[in-house]
Amino acid sequence: MPEQKDYTDYFKGRDWVHQIGFYAPDWKEFMQCHHDLFGSGPFFYTTNKFGKLLHYGEEVDCSNLEFHACYGGWGSHSIEVVQPDPFDVPTMYTVGNEEGVKGFNHLHMFVDDLEEALEACDYLDIPVVTVGYSDLETSLAKARQLNMTDEQIEQIKEGCKHPSFMVVDMRDDFGCMVQLITPRAKFQHDMIIKAAEEWDGDEATLFRPFGI
Repeated sequence: MPEQKDYTDYFKGRDWVHQIGFYAPDWKEFMQCHHDLFGSGPFFYTTNKFGKLLHYGEEVDCSNLEFHACYGGWGSHSIEVVQPDPFDVPTMYTVGNEEGVKGFNHLHMFVDDLEEALEACDYLDIPVVTVGYSDLETSLAKARQLNMTDEQIEQIKEGCKHPSFMVVDMRDDFGCMVQLITPRAKFQHDMIIKAAEEWDGDEATLFRPFGI
């Protein structure tokens, strides 16, 4: 058998996506309140669906699961809020949040390869809560809205065959769950930050559909 790779330093020196993820039972109310308090926005709302979802390594029935999600600029950071429907399908939200009670869920962090990240978490004894595989059609809709090239869209198609995100439980280490994503998600992050920099503050354009 090949010698196991040493992942002791796997998480050192990695860049953060600068996104903070929340749960709320009403995503629009949450973001409106956030905007009123902090001046964040504009916000891009969408519905995320999944081709496959693993919870602590076991596949769950996600055929009817939808993440009503909204993203927006918050200074140099971005903010995400998710309203899972139904809530009781096992995900990072059933682990980290109480249904109906809005609250923080996770931070985001870039990794180069999620399958390697799974190996690293196993090596470091970090529990993997949720692994998600994107639904192809919703991913393509977002890619077209981001004006991705044909080559980039082909990469999206290939990427849907592999995990698109995973959430790991680092609460014992520093009190927080962390969502690991690959650099291809930077397209969306950059769009959000650019929109915030260019936005004139017009409330009529505060909420914008994204890929739906």
